Formats: sequence, C-alpha cells, structure tokens
Amino acid sequence: MDEILNKKVLLLREALNKDERIIALNNIEKEMNDSEDVMRLAYQKDMALDKYSDALKTFGENSKEAEKALKELASKKKELDLHQLVAKYNTAYKNVRILYEEINNLLFGYLNTKACSK
Repeated sequence: MDEILNKKVLLLREALNKDERIIALNNIEKEMNDSEDVMRLAYQKDMALDKYSDALKTFGENSKEAEKALKELASKKKELDLHQLVAKYNTAYKNVRILYEEINNLLFGYLNTKACSK
C-alpha cells in the first residue's frame, strides 16, 4: 500500500511541477525577487512598518504619531502592491492557491470533520 501511495504522490508532484500555473508563479516570483524596484518598495514598506510599530509602543494606538505612521505604512504597502510584478505575482499566487484548494478538496473533502474532533 505504501509503495503504491508513494508512486501516486510522485506522479502528482510531477504533474504539479508541469502545471502552467505553478510554472508561471515560479517564473514571476524569480522575476520579482530579482527586481531592484520591488526590493526598494518592500524595504520602504518594512521601514514604515517599523516606524508604525515604534509609534504604537511609544505613543499608543490613538496617538497622532501612530495615525500618521499607519497612513504612511498603508501608502507604502499600496505602492508595493500596485507594482506591476507584485500584482502579477499576486494573481498567479491566487491561481495556484485555487489549484491547491481543489486538490485538497478532492483528497480530503470526503472526511467528516466531526469525526476528527474526538
């Protein structure tokens, strides 16, 4: 039984490695990771997140400083998310996530979740 299952899992892995959605995601991810522009925007977003975190610790959640830092964080995150490569990556990621959900439902959808709670 284990050998048969292992062979089927290997076949599934091979099929997934050849799937156009996964190939596209991997290619876009490499392109995005190689982009200095994306790295710069991600760094700016991370710095804005640190600034917001510091403002929360120092001044509290309802302070003007925290509110200003949150707006800056939102702006930097939006700028990153709107970058062409990041948007393309997010779309490709969504397609792969849907594929994985379908596989999960096919493999485990028959399980009764109540039976697992014991």
